[in-house]
Amino acid sequence: ITWGLITMSKYSAPDALKSFLLEGNSVSTLEATLLFGAQNPRMEIQRLKKEGFFIKKQRVPMIKILARLNGMAVCQPPSNLPVREILMTEYWIQS
Repeated sequence: ITWGLITMSKYSAPDALKSFLLEGNSVSTLEATLLFGAQNPRMEIQRLKKEGFFIKKQRVPMIKILARLNGMAVCQPPSNLPVREILMTEYWIQS
C-alpha cells in the first residue's frame, strides 16, 4: 500500500501511523487498525504523547470516518447501523 510518502512494506504499523499523523492527517482507531495494522491504536497514541507530541482529539460521526476510509479501502457497515448517530474519536498531532 502506498499512501502519500508512506509505503507499508518499509514501516512497522506504529511507524506508518506516526508518519501519517506527522503529515497533518487525522486518524481514528478504526482507520489505524484497518489501514496500518495497528493492533492497539490507543496505545500508539499514548506512546506519541510520551514522546512529547501534543495529540488533539474530537468526537465525530462514524459516517465521516467511513467516508474517509472508503477513499482508500472498502468498508461497508451493516445497513441498519446508525452511522450518522454513532460518535467515534479522531486524533491528530497539534502543530
